[in-house]
Amino acid sequence: MKSDLHILALDTAFGEISACMHTADGAFLTAATPEQGKTRSTAIVPLLAELLQQAGLTWNQLDLLALGAGPGAFTGLRIAAATLAGINSGLNLPMLHLSSLAITARQCDSSEAIWVLEDARAGEAFVGCYQNGSPRCADQCLTWHEVMAMQAGLFVCHNDVPVALDGWSRLPLTVSRSQALLTATLAELDALASISQLPRYPAPVYLQRSQAEKNLHG
Repeated sequence: MKSDLHILALDTAFGEISACMHTADGAFLTAATPEQGKTRSTAIVPLLAELLQQAGLTWNQLDLLALGAGPGAFTGLRIAAATLAGINSGLNLPMLHLSSLAITARQCDSSEAIWVLEDARAGEAFVGCYQNGSPRCADQCLTWHEVMAMQAGLFVCHNDVPVALDGWSRLPLTVSRSQALLTATLAELDALASISQLPRYPAPVYLQRSQAEKNLHG
């Protein structure tokens, strides 16, 4: 049964290290700010090991890994993906990929359609729209000018947006990211017929073109 699976999930898309562990006996959550784990690549594995210890499990007892795959900060996505790739090199577990914007949407306690607007820098934004955990459109990377031209609505974000969004209403993030990560993981898992066909290697979703790509294609 899916409810009996031992699942370890990780997300570092927007600065904070968020992780959770699901077992048949309950869930375990943890998080660390960049200040608490300045070198995130060295802080993540001890946090995950502590979660396993709290759950009374070993690495070899895991059934599934889950990754907040993006979009988000390039460094955060790369570090999380590299960490899980290293862990999974000896485990060969299926890996569930979650939208980092979908996780953010679940941090807001609202049943209405919510836009997730995260600053991608370079005048661009990562944009997604979710209602009750389900996507209303595909995640995308738009310019802030394109966002400003959209019909105003409710939105959430982690960092202040760099433009004035007239008519928009920002909602607070009232749910911890670790809890939202757990909820998103279980919801995605419930929608799967089987985990056997999931990939074994992380594939971050960057969406934003690199500067070289922008220079090439204009």
